[in-house]
Amino acid sequence: MDQIKTLLSNYLSSGSIKATARQLKVSKNTVREYVRRAEAHSMDLSALLALDEEALSLIIHTPQGDQSDRRASVFGQQVDYWLEELRRPGVTRELLWQEYRVAHPGGYSCSQFCEHLRRQIGHRDLTLALEHEPGKVLMVDFAGKKMQWVDEHSGEVHVCEVLVAVLPFSQYSFCIALPSQCLADFIHGLNQSLLFLGALPKILLSDNLKAYVSRADRYEPTFTQLCEQLGAHYQLDLQATRVARPKDKASVENAVTQVYRRIYAPLRQEVFHSLQSLNESIIRQLELHNTQPYQKKAGSRQSLYQQYELPVMQPLPADLFEVKKIAKAKIQRNYHVFLGEEKNFYSVPWQHAGKQAEVLYTDRMVEVYVDQKRIATHQRLFLRGSPNRYQTREEHMPLHHLEWKKAQGYDAAYFLEQARILGPATQWAVQQVLLSRIHEPQAYNSCKGILQLAKKHTPERLEQAAKRCQDVGKTTYSMLKRILQLKLDQVQGQPLQLSLGLHENIRGSEYYQ
Repeated sequence: MDQIKTLLSNYLSSGSIKATARQLKVSKNTVREYVRRAEAHSMDLSALLALDEEALSLIIHTPQGDQSDRRASVFGQQVDYWLEELRRPGVTRELLWQEYRVAHPGGYSCSQFCEHLRRQIGHRDLTLALEHEPGKVLMVDFAGKKMQWVDEHSGEVHVCEVLVAVLPFSQYSFCIALPSQCLADFIHGLNQSLLFLGALPKILLSDNLKAYVSRADRYEPTFTQLCEQLGAHYQLDLQATRVARPKDKASVENAVTQVYRRIYAPLRQEVFHSLQSLNESIIRQLELHNTQPYQKKAGSRQSLYQQYELPVMQPLPADLFEVKKIAKAKIQRNYHVFLGEEKNFYSVPWQHAGKQAEVLYTDRMVEVYVDQKRIATHQRLFLRGSPNRYQTREEHMPLHHLEWKKAQGYDAAYFLEQARILGPATQWAVQQVLLSRIHEPQAYNSCKGILQLAKKHTPERLEQAAKRCQDVGKTTYSMLKRILQLKLDQVQGQPLQLSLGLHENIRGSEYYQ
């Protein structure tokens, strides 16, 4: 009898029939039979072990048929209610057992109760609703098959990885095409997954992706530093599946299969010319997938998510997690720093040319620091665009560079708009000058000169001078300049004489007297 007590005590501490059989060197069936007899009694296993050997022997070897039949009858009458209750947020099998034992003190033990429930779940195919707590776990994995987009200009084919995320309770799914499985792209995919959900789960579960796990271990895997930071930012519990155990993430494996059928297949004949257009089409198909009604039960993935999961999930923080990197760079003579990761240039105030700087950058922003003081901030150029591009702020440029840049940026629309502000006659004059040249840019300097006259002589005088020219149907920069110099814009009733031109080399009548 002491051996039976030892067997039951070992089982109580380990909770494993296999481990108990191995330690005591008996068959698993022997352990299973004694455990079954003990659990068939109304007393808990710990209470049975407190009995003396004679009392325990009587319980173990006394048939419990009548009592078992009575408990089975009570259980069968209430099992439908318990299965329905398990759909509600926060309701667990242990809670239902506690309520059951209050009403039926001689009923099943907790382990028996849960085992009978598990069997009912298997019979009724309710694994989805019962094996996963609503809103608790987000499972992610990369699909084995890839998608692609084609550069419209070069014809280059870009192969994309597809990250799939799913909430196991409702099977509410998300997927996104990414350039690669690298850490930065993986973090971006996780951010977009959480944005799509609009709320936070408690646990993030993936297999041993290189971007996710730096050292695989069945009990204590080591996660990459950035993923640890992401977990801390969102207050997520990071978990990894066992190596080569796809059943640990069966829900996301099934979600990948559904993505093949409901996203890959409908889009197989389409050609996409950017990653953005590919993802836009994916989202449209994803919406159809999530809203499609279930065949064997009420609702859809989206309705189950909104009804049971979203209310128990935590809200997103104000800011998404960003990958922050630091690079050292020397500010070049052209007052730009070179960001080697993307091979692009960002400006700083020209006074800092030649100094050493630290560049702090994320997917969205670039910040430049000199002596721990931030001197420039930029929106980051698109990571995978063409390299060797410059992002230059005008306030960073010296005056002579700024003037030269402005000169390169003139066009007819600019001059006409500036002239319109001064007055309709001035706008007419500028338009005439632009039309007077075979090649329009040849007139830009003349237009700049006309606008400069407004600063030198006031806009009102320039407008009046332009009206004098408008009266004769002709104008040039020189005509307007001479009219203003001779103050002819202030003379009323005297028409302009254009036959010999308006310049200082024309002799007046007094010269011949």
